[in-house]
Amino acid sequence: MTRRRGPPGRETAAARTTERRTWYGYGHLTRTEKSGVGVFLHDATRIFAEVTVFSLPVLLFVMDYPATGWFDAKATGLVAWAVAVFIGTLVRGGWIRPLATDTLGWVTLAPSLLVLRIPYYNGVMALAVFGGLAVGGRVAASVDPGIGVGAGLGATVLVALVGVLAFPRVAEAWLERLG
Repeated sequence: MTRRRGPPGRETAAARTTERRTWYGYGHLTRTEKSGVGVFLHDATRIFAEVTVFSLPVLLFVMDYPATGWFDAKATGLVAWAVAVFIGTLVRGGWIRPLATDTLGWVTLAPSLLVLRIPYYNGVMALAVFGGLAVGGRVAASVDPGIGVGAGLGATVLVALVGVLAFPRVAEAWLERLG
């Protein structure tokens, strides 16, 4: 999606319109108007691919992490991953506004922003997964195991939510720093 008179590094057109780029076969790209559900599904596949590919190192580490029960790194990793994709989809479609910026829309796939995504997504996912586990373990040890699971999942959701909502502002600051 091309940027139309928005700030550098932001896909503002995707947040303002229901028009999306579609591929109809070899060499045939066009734009088409989509329904609200179509826009959501289109944006969800884009954000799913982005979050998955760029956070793959931490996701592979989480999958190899030893299981300690049903509430482990895999469970919190799945929750963090799902929250990141869902919130990123809502930001890209313009349904919710990112933190600390007045501009609607997600971050472009500019090369300098691709480099930023690798440490950012991996850091957010690692903090969400292992921070959720740490909170859950502490609360379970001091209060109740059931409440600990809820607190751990709540912490995971909160970190993933804030991390994804803050990413567009972090990208703007990154571009300002690069000049």
